[in-house]
Amino acid sequence: MIFYCFSHCGLISFSFHLQVERERGITVKAQTATMFHRHNLDSDKPSLSEAPNFLLNLIDTPGHVDFSYEVSRSLAACQGALLVVDAAQGVQAQTVANFYLAFESNLTIVPVINKIDQPTADPDRVKAQLKSLFDLDPKDALLTSAKTGQGLEQE
Repeated sequence: MIFYCFSHCGLISFSFHLQVERERGITVKAQTATMFHRHNLDSDKPSLSEAPNFLLNLIDTPGHVDFSYEVSRSLAACQGALLVVDAAQGVQAQTVANFYLAFESNLTIVPVINKIDQPTADPDRVKAQLKSLFDLDPKDALLTSAKTGQGLEQE
């Protein structure tokens, strides 16, 4: 789960520091990153060059339920959460646990379905899970592949 904090005012790549993180593509130790994001809040202004910049501070936390304390501490500093779900594996126990931690903290939750490039990916099944388990609108789910960059367009 990735949490974000933003203030009014790319593409992110977290480097895996531990051997097990590199081998398995998982987060064992919390990682942070900061980026600027230009977002058009006014539909009357089609140009992103006129849109305001937002400073995003991202915290990538371990997803396993054993790290719920670390996740809850990160949530205390955040205004929203990216709920990242594997397109092949779907919603798992840690997804449910982390969703409710974010929900109970009144955070904005953005569902992200990752690894859509995998041969066993089933994004429609995952969207149905997000709807039935968390009542999240399937249309709000971002479909991405961190590996290929699909769904991560930059302006």
